[in-house]
Amino acid sequence: MIYQSHLTQHFYNSIKRILFLVLMLALVACGATPKRLGQEPFPLSHPAFFDTLEAYTGAPILSGHHVRVLLDGDETFAAMLKAIREAEKSITFVTYVYWKGEIADAFADALAERARNGVPVYLLLDSQGAKSMEEKNVAKMKEGGVHFAWFRPLKWYKPFQYNYRTHRKVLVIDGRIGFTGGIGIGDEWLGHAQDKDHWRDTCVVVEGPVVHYMQAAFAENWMEATRTMIVGDLYFPPLQEIGPVKAQGLRSSPMESSSEVYMLYLLTIASSERTLYITTAYFLPDGLLQDRLIEAVQRGVDVRVIVPGKYNDNYLLYQLARNGYGRLLKAGVKIYEYQPTFMHAKTMVADGVWGSIGSTNFDNRSFSLNDEFNLNFHSRAVARHLEEIFLEDLARSRPISYEEWRKRPYRERFVGWLGDWIKSLL
Repeated sequence: MIYQSHLTQHFYNSIKRILFLVLMLALVACGATPKRLGQEPFPLSHPAFFDTLEAYTGAPILSGHHVRVLLDGDETFAAMLKAIREAEKSITFVTYVYWKGEIADAFADALAERARNGVPVYLLLDSQGAKSMEEKNVAKMKEGGVHFAWFRPLKWYKPFQYNYRTHRKVLVIDGRIGFTGGIGIGDEWLGHAQDKDHWRDTCVVVEGPVVHYMQAAFAENWMEATRTMIVGDLYFPPLQEIGPVKAQGLRSSPMESSSEVYMLYLLTIASSERTLYITTAYFLPDGLLQDRLIEAVQRGVDVRVIVPGKYNDNYLLYQLARNGYGRLLKAGVKIYEYQPTFMHAKTMVADGVWGSIGSTNFDNRSFSLNDEFNLNFHSRAVARHLEEIFLEDLARSRPISYEEWRKRPYRERFVGWLGDWIKSLL
């Protein structure tokens, strides 16, 4: 299969592809940085920004969507389960995390029930992220008629492919309603981020033409895992414009010669004019992204980033991220650590007009190793709402100063230094 041969080749030619990507992005970024070429600024407010973004990411920005932002498990799980239980034509669902517990049981029950009632139900789980899933739920869904598959299980004759995961979280109902964001199927997301055991996350539900691109993200992963395709109007029905929001469905994969979602971040940072608010579970920007963040500050953009604090799911990555704060803090990028619980959301909003919600973290794994999906919005209403959410999270976060960063304990410095040696694989 084409997918399999590409996976094998990817490990051996990764250095060449990374160098090509860096060169290409550097050329693009230079073109977007007017002071290097003596050109007029190319701001995000200019209509050509969105034409440029469409060209580089290969995904159109479409009109006609109804959008609702969902916070944490209380809102997200309720909306997802309601949509599943009301499905009439089809259900497709790809997710990285499917663990065990109350919410895992609830989703298994709902999916199995719809399958028993004749609705085609497809569930694709990443074999790494969902490895702690209980067998009883797998059996329950298969017995109910759910089409079930694992994405890239470990195989001794293909050891290198295991590092390339699908991190997408995409649920599509009847080919018309799409959900995406950062949430996984686990009890850690239940509630409303009320304590350290209940995580903070952001998702979105959308109706309109962009749902076809969400379905395509599922279909792409399903085809690789099962060598079968989903086709027809059960999954891709005609979709009409139904709301005022412009949206872009952006899927990204290491199969491609460049990361589309990396281009999304790079171009947005390079063109922002007033504000740039980023929330991410893992913040490890490479040198080029750091340059663009610093340049944004230098041209007067208020750049703020919310990251996890002491509550996180990976101590090594937490310290590795902190190890890289210094240059950004010194230049004026404002970094805040969320205090109540683990911050797992992946959002960006720029200049009050352009926003993104998805599965992509601000790190090499999301940009170079994982399959990801982000839903982006050219909408003042959605962007304002994302800004409001960001400021609410900011009020529950602690700013990190450059002076504080310089005084961090030596044990933290050592862990961060150690992580630098292997961060390209994390």
